[in-house]
Amino acid sequence: MTTDPAAAPRRGPAARPPHAAPAPPRPARAAAGPPPPSQDTLDGRFTHIARRRPKAVAVQEPGGELTFAQADLWASRLASMLMHGGVQLGDPVIVHCDDHRQSLVAQLAVLKAGGVCVPAALGLGTRELRAIGTLSAASTVLCSRSTQKAAWARRYTTLALDDPETWRRITTHRLDTALPLSHPAEAAYLLLSHEGPGAPTGHLVDHRAWRLAVDERIRTAGPAPGRVHVAGPPSSPAVLSAMWWAFASGASVRTMPRPGSPAGGGGTPCAAVCTPEEYATLLDALPLRPRLVQLVGGPAPADLVTRHFAALPGTRLRADFAPTDGVLPWTSRELTPPGTAPHALGTPVPQVRIRVVDDHGRALASDRPGELCATGPALPFTVVHRPGHSAPAWEDAPFLRSGVSARRLPDGSLELAATAT
Repeated sequence: MTTDPAAAPRRGPAARPPHAAPAPPRPARAAAGPPPPSQDTLDGRFTHIARRRPKAVAVQEPGGELTFAQADLWASRLASMLMHGGVQLGDPVIVHCDDHRQSLVAQLAVLKAGGVCVPAALGLGTRELRAIGTLSAASTVLCSRSTQKAAWARRYTTLALDDPETWRRITTHRLDTALPLSHPAEAAYLLLSHEGPGAPTGHLVDHRAWRLAVDERIRTAGPAPGRVHVAGPPSSPAVLSAMWWAFASGASVRTMPRPGSPAGGGGTPCAAVCTPEEYATLLDALPLRPRLVQLVGGPAPADLVTRHFAALPGTRLRADFAPTDGVLPWTSRELTPPGTAPHALGTPVPQVRIRVVDDHGRALASDRPGELCATGPALPFTVVHRPGHSAPAWEDAPFLRSGVSARRLPDGSLELAATAT
């Protein structure tokens, strides 16, 4: 059920909303424009690109495309309505859409309103969705009609972003001049992990951590090429990782073409971002030839690396190991043929401090296996546990537990040992 947006909890010119075939927004020029947005926030970076390249495509999928200017405009309208309805600074808002364009507008709107975006990937089961609702304590859900009916009970205020009536109501709200309310040191996302110690577990990530992670990928992998293809569903970890790298580089996010279909792009350089599991299913019939394949999430299996270079010998392959949220990397490495070490995890990324600990939380010397833990400004700044969870007495709040057993090698790199309990 879609409730009246005016009853939602608190936190220009017309254009066609993201559920429709988009048309360019009407230009609106004031005598004195708004101040430049801070590029230290995710939404600020996006707005900066939207002002520089308004007609550039931000997201394209089979249902259509959305430009940077359109996404920024509609996100501002939606953010204004959220604020007028009661969404306050720091309030969590769940995003659960079946369309990448809707998901982008929803996430930008939450950030502009100063809220905390709680992504719920399309395809999660009822149990996982209930955990997201419980851990986040959110009362507002930005969704699609399909996910609205399938997942969210009456106790949530829901806004279906593919419902024309929703956008008719949104356009009745004035654009709030206080926007954006995001701040670099404030939480931007609550990322949930359904695996590992104490799962389900939430990880609060501020704008600064995202900026550090994206900037490090740009430094090591390079700016995103013109098109970044994703295989995962909207709001999934690999898609989040791909979109902010792409947008920081002024590139667009594209859904992966189906096998046998033309990739399009007219020879525009492209990259692919996916989990190792997603890539393993795509590799044998990959419908494009990317300049770079970026894996994110779990470890990259050695056989997958071998398959990659057999199929795409001229394509770079990189792996970011992100054991808790699947998004923000702890370690990173460039994979090269032949002879890739089967258990290697790479080296810690800058602004991340790794330690390997025993069952009592004591740091272990090199070559001794233990649980991999990490902290640093490029990682989530706090953990939200499920109700009733009791953490081990040794657990130091700044350190994140991975549930992964690893060892540190003398050269400072890390490798997998056995699964930790």
